[in-house]
Amino acid sequence: MIIEHTKIKPENILLEETLPGGARWSKIIRRGDKIRISSKDGLASLSAMFYNADNKAERFNSADTVKVQHNAFFTKGQSLYSELGRILFSITDDTTGGLFDAITGISNPRILKENFGNGTYEDLRNRYHKSDRENFLVELGKYGMGKRDMVQAINFFRRVDVVDGNKLELSSKRAEPESYIDLRAEMNVLLVLSNTPHVMEKGDYNPSDVQLTLYKGSPVTEDDLCRHFSPQSQRAFINNDRYFA
Repeated sequence: MIIEHTKIKPENILLEETLPGGARWSKIIRRGDKIRISSKDGLASLSAMFYNADNKAERFNSADTVKVQHNAFFTKGQSLYSELGRILFSITDDTTGGLFDAITGISNPRILKENFGNGTYEDLRNRYHKSDRENFLVELGKYGMGKRDMVQAINFFRRVDVVDGNKLELSSKRAEPESYIDLRAEMNVLLVLSNTPHVMEKGDYNPSDVQLTLYKGSPVTEDDLCRHFSPQSQRAFINNDRYFA
């Protein structure tokens, strides 16, 4: 089901499609373009890895992104950094209330079995349980990449809280229906997605569909919120400017 996008001009939309639960997806997002990740029912959980499409040795660095922004819970105005101090994506809008998880990582077949029981192809045929690890390896292989290229993922639409000082707990908070996250590519970015349950989720394996809308972004102005969110972001944007000079 297509979500109504009241804030995106139809003539600016480059691509719009639905990513079914359990599916994988990848595409190079050109510098200046935006991608809106939407959840019709608010129950989405989407894992992402991303890289500099022109030099895939440069990739998302979760630890640096948390460190330089002094916050593990991201939202509008913040940015997602590479290990070279440059920005891959900036978060230009977020209606989820900060539902980002940059801590816990991704699922694998062993974790799926522990959390959801048997879900093999032999048991369920095309409805078998797909893990993030399997999805990412398939998509990365399309670009000549493999296990050694896998990085810490970021999980959209879910949040993990730290309780009792050192324990991680999957928050019960979920996004409102038709919530979305807008990401603007600050360089040519290879974005790889896996639409499976969060690695800490348990119960029924029933990932929700996600809508992806790729569209043309407006030129970045000097008073851009993301560019001036903090002194660190200002320096990172300068690094991007020098990279493309």
